[in-house]
Amino acid sequence: MSCVAIVYCESYDQVLVDAAVEEACLLGGMPDVTGKSILLKPNILSDAKEDRCITTHSQVVRSVVRLLKGKGAKRILIGDSPGLQKPSFLPKASGIHRVCLEEGVDWVDFTKQPTLTTIPYTRGKKLPLASILGEVDMVFSLPKFKTHQLMYTTGAVKNLFGLVPNLYKSPCHVQFPSREQFASLMVGIAAVVKPSFSLMDGIIGMEGPGPANGRPRHMGLLLASCDALALDYAQAQIMGYEPKSIPIIAEGLRRSLGSAPTLYPKLNAGDLVQHDFLRIEMQKQTRFFHSLIIPFVLSRYIRWKVKRERKAPVFLSDPCILCRKCIDICPANALTMQHKRIIIDPSVCIRCYCCHEVCPASAIAVDEEINS
Repeated sequence: MSCVAIVYCESYDQVLVDAAVEEACLLGGMPDVTGKSILLKPNILSDAKEDRCITTHSQVVRSVVRLLKGKGAKRILIGDSPGLQKPSFLPKASGIHRVCLEEGVDWVDFTKQPTLTTIPYTRGKKLPLASILGEVDMVFSLPKFKTHQLMYTTGAVKNLFGLVPNLYKSPCHVQFPSREQFASLMVGIAAVVKPSFSLMDGIIGMEGPGPANGRPRHMGLLLASCDALALDYAQAQIMGYEPKSIPIIAEGLRRSLGSAPTLYPKLNAGDLVQHDFLRIEMQKQTRFFHSLIIPFVLSRYIRWKVKRERKAPVFLSDPCILCRKCIDICPANALTMQHKRIIIDPSVCIRCYCCHEVCPASAIAVDEEINS
């Protein structure tokens, strides 16, 4: 039985958030944390200010810390690894570093001596994962309620990709070019990590071209579950998607990572559907046989097919601040700067949209219409 607790929380007022987090966690079946060491994994795609709604809000993180302390947790740690993380990275702009200092919990640098790990469902792919995973008893995923330009939604399962340190992440898009292959990687990582609990910040979410350049959308919700996939299923339904059309959810169900929600102890996702939610347009699904059953040695063909079906990002010169983050993160080396403009080679671009994710100036547009 997969229980997903959904509760109302209208603002980030700390008193309201404290009460709503406790209610959601208890209704969602949070496990006993007495004497446990726990890693909290918020979504810190980039260390953006909270009003951009890119990161899990610091007040939600603070409330979870306080709840765990009250329930007898022995040690609490917080960590994430943005795609362009420097060794000295601290999430100051988002307010999460302040939470660490004020609540007396440790910030973890995932780049220090990560552990090379074989990821299931990827034909033996090995990736470095944060070594702290071997030192804690539990992992709590704390995602943000957001759309995702490539995977349509990002939730509790996708959030665990942040356990792969910084620039080790973007090359995965070259090796797993289709949405279905990338979903297999996400599900494989979740199968390794085995998060004990997930709580999603949906007080103010993001719609449109997420996960970094969408627009804030007040939802007034917190979602919590022991089943990360069930939580993501509920999120997708509230956004107005058919949950099984989301590649990560479809792959997670196929691999028995979790299940569709069978119990809503308070609010039901089916009663909360936002029909006017600005969703990422669904693209025709790559045929399952070709994307997963055909050996990965044929990925060159799949990359060609992806290029044919997805549009390359468009770089807008006026808002561009020439920070070069898009160039630094591009796993295909498809971008250059010429005469103070970003130039893309569409024949090299793999349409992973990593550049779109890290752009701090909304200077990259993605048109997901399919070529006919």
